[in-house]
Amino acid sequence: MGYVLLAIAAGVIELFLIFRTRYMFSRHPVVTTVALFILLVLFFVHILRCKAPAIIQYYVIVLFAVDLVFLMVLLGYMFYVYYFLKKAKFEDADYLLVLGTSFITKRVPPVMQDRLDATVEAFHRLNNRPIIIVSGGHSSKLPITEASLMRDYLVNKGIPASKIILENKSLNTMQNLEYSSILLKKNWHDSSSPRVTIVTSEFHIPRTLRYLRSLGITVSYLPARTLPILRWPAMFREFTAIVWYYRYTVMSVIFVIIVLLLSALQ
Repeated sequence: MGYVLLAIAAGVIELFLIFRTRYMFSRHPVVTTVALFILLVLFFVHILRCKAPAIIQYYVIVLFAVDLVFLMVLLGYMFYVYYFLKKAKFEDADYLLVLGTSFITKRVPPVMQDRLDATVEAFHRLNNRPIIIVSGGHSSKLPITEASLMRDYLVNKGIPASKIILENKSLNTMQNLEYSSILLKKNWHDSSSPRVTIVTSEFHIPRTLRYLRSLGITVSYLPARTLPILRWPAMFREFTAIVWYYRYTVMSVIFVIIVLLLSALQ
């Protein structure tokens, strides 16, 4: 009976992690990740040492493998974000490509505003020379697109409308980059390659660069720093998107860990 209760406890912990991890990560990310790792290790070791039935051991091993891999991806993503923040440097550019984000009302949301303010600062630092491409289609029930909302904000900040190109058909990051590159090639008439700087939030850079490599495009990037209260929830959303993008690799790694742990029990 004790083993059954232990198995139920493991399931309850797993459900708690699934439904509450975003809440915990959004408020205390470092403490949460370390605490969950310690909890998983202690729980796993206890199950193996108490000689529970094989079915219970297999059950806990699967839970442990899944949580361990997710935790590794999460910590790797956090390191990746801070690595790019430290590595980022301001560079000259012919184009500033601003990636949009979803909105609910006609008011520019904080994350989008951070990106646009970084764009305005970069535009003036480059002597008002670059062309700005604002990218984003319909992400709300309103009749306006992310691109038009961003264009209006930039114009209100003193950016000439003639310096702004709208890409208003994309619905995700990959389309942002793909459709904007098409507009850029149509607008650029020099024989040399244009210098392009991607302007997006710091938490969004890892996934953006991954898509850029898929498209074969080399650019620089300008991270727009986000307030911590908004950054942590956004980072967790990015983490889940990365897990989904690499889902087959993640499942393969989980399977290998499970096989290795099961073989160690024999």
